[in-house]
Amino acid sequence: MIKARNLIPSLYQESIATIDYDMLKKQGITTLFFDLDNTIIDYNQTKLTSESIEFLARLEKEFKVLIISNSHNKRVSFAVGHQFKYVSFAKKPLKMGFKKALKMLGSKVSETAMIGDQLLTDIHGANRLGMYNILVDPIAKKTDRLPTRINRQLEKYFLKKIERKYPDEFGKGLNVYAIKHY
Repeated sequence: MIKARNLIPSLYQESIATIDYDMLKKQGITTLFFDLDNTIIDYNQTKLTSESIEFLARLEKEFKVLIISNSHNKRVSFAVGHQFKYVSFAKKPLKMGFKKALKMLGSKVSETAMIGDQLLTDIHGANRLGMYNILVDPIAKKTDRLPTRINRQLEKYFLKKIERKYPDEFGKGLNVYAIKHY
């Protein structure tokens, strides 16, 4: 059963570019997990853009960086290439993909932040582990595949539930997210 509480992000930002990474460092975050599709690149893009490669490479100077995706290995390996470590077919929100990623980097949950565009996979999975997490706007919702479109419909229901049960948390960014996307 999905608990509405587990869908509340630690932080909401418009995009990966608007996140204050210095603030994360000050909070003791040493590892960044990024979702791939609609967080770093549009689902219809087959490879990381040169801008996203440069952006992630800059972050790698300060953090351990890993891409964690529910997409199949062929998609993720082709998109990411050999530039960055990744976990494909992570089955978020299940814990196994997150645990595999933590083990790959030798990182601790308490030192890791998950950054993604979906409440039901990225945020829910990170919260189940007690991991700091950041919800970002999807790059292009119109490119979502069927499972993601279904998840986004469920998000609407849960956002209303969160607004009712946890109004203070809802007012810390989820209200903006809800207005923009629903």
